Amino acid sequence: MVSLQDEKVMANEGVYAPRSVIITKGKQGFGFNVRGQVDEGGQLKSINGKLYPPLQHISNVVERGPADDAGVLIGDRILEVNGHSVEGESHSRVIELIKQNPEKLRMILMSVPMKENDRLDGEAVSYCSEEDFDIKKVDITVPSVSHKEENGSKFVVYNVYLNGQFQCSHRYNAFHALQSDLKTKFYQFEFPRFPGKWPFQLSNSQLEKRHKELEQWLIQVCSVTQIFDHFYMQDFLGLTKVKKENNKNDVKKCPENTNLKVYLKDGTVKSVNVPTNCRTQTVIDTLCKDLNVPSEFSQHFGLYVVSQEGFEELISYDINPVEMYIQIYNAEDRQPLKFIFKKFLFSTTIENDMLEDTNTLRLIYDEAILSTDKLDIEGKEIELNRNQHVSTQREFVRIAQTCGGYNAVAFPHCECDSRNEGHVILTIASERISLRACSNKGELEQQNKHFQWSTVSEYGLNPDQLEEFSFTVKKNGNERKIVLTSPYSDYMNECFKKVSRENAEV
Repeated sequence: MVSLQDEKVMANEGVYAPRSVIITKGKQGFGFNVRGQVDEGGQLKSINGKLYPPLQHISNVVERGPADDAGVLIGDRILEVNGHSVEGESHSRVIELIKQNPEKLRMILMSVPMKENDRLDGEAVSYCSEEDFDIKKVDITVPSVSHKEENGSKFVVYNVYLNGQFQCSHRYNAFHALQSDLKTKFYQFEFPRFPGKWPFQLSNSQLEKRHKELEQWLIQVCSVTQIFDHFYMQDFLGLTKVKKENNKNDVKKCPENTNLKVYLKDGTVKSVNVPTNCRTQTVIDTLCKDLNVPSEFSQHFGLYVVSQEGFEELISYDINPVEMYIQIYNAEDRQPLKFIFKKFLFSTTIENDMLEDTNTLRLIYDEAILSTDKLDIEGKEIELNRNQHVSTQREFVRIAQTCGGYNAVAFPHCECDSRNEGHVILTIASERISLRACSNKGELEQQNKHFQWSTVSEYGLNPDQLEEFSFTVKKNGNERKIVLTSPYSDYMNECFKKVSRENAEV
């Protein structure tokens, strides 16, 4: 049976006879890649009934490129380049001759039957002319790492995503082996820096550095079409035909666990290993356990993200933060989320009970230190400064509790239905709710309304209107509903629920 490739070959003048081609260089080069031996000379082999020394050959042709238009075929043996015989020549010599004329290339090629390719190639090394590498963007990322344990051995794997979907997980050694194989196959390509091996266990900062370097290496290497399409890369990514056939009935599963990087208020970073399908509360519980915070206090902590406005927004407890992180990470703007672990608490009575635990005290103290620039500390500056010491942490927190704005959440300005012009700033504290009038740009105005929690009859999100939160207050037998439109409506609702629960407890 004659293959389609052989039919195309036989359609040229003469069956497998040498032929001349002229290629005019296009915007992305001549549109083909060359493969063959490194050194010159070598054993003679029979090709189409005639003995030839080793020949360089065409390993890839860009579809609809200049070489394709000129009739160049994959597997063609190169006999001459720009009038020079290249029979038995080294790869570098052939590339040098190809580059002699930057605009036009004349070659004498000889096609061979497809079944002869493997016999002739043997263990030949694959190369590309530097100028003929095709560059295109590939949506590939390594947004997370996971810790695994097999047969008593613990190790880290890096989770690779392609087009926003989980593709595969590999250890560092697999990346290193891929790098070595590709460098052997594509010696003309100047590979980006690859993170070196380290004989000792990596610290968190070293692991993060290696993670980022591996991702950048993979992105840059995969942007080269010839490398991305090569068997080695396709096999690494699980995209080879054999693997697809073996797994065609299987659903590709994400790793069971992954590492999530969370920032504490003292500036340190905590890496927590959590299930990939976990909810926010699981991350909080894991952090409390790792930080030796009593489990009963976990309900008074939250996981936050920093918005574009610099506002720290609480993540809802029913959200999967791992999935949230990966979706944002794989978005076009590639701005990874920064998770922050801190209190979600309004009641100072509950907080005072938490201060009895040393580990919890430290977390609350670190947060109080950073919050002083947002508090009304007039007349208490000296006292606060005097107590900024490890031995007086509890006293510092107790003084901070007496400052205006402590344990309160002031939201960015937003629309309010009671104002025809301008916005309001909603502030939620354990004692009351405040609405401060401001301009559309957030410039403060004089009007300031306060509502006691005892006057709030109901609150909630509007299921039919995105980003709308409302609460109803009673005054002198009359009810008044206040509607706020804000991207932080979910957080507003969580704050109202939290204060309601705390007031019921105390």
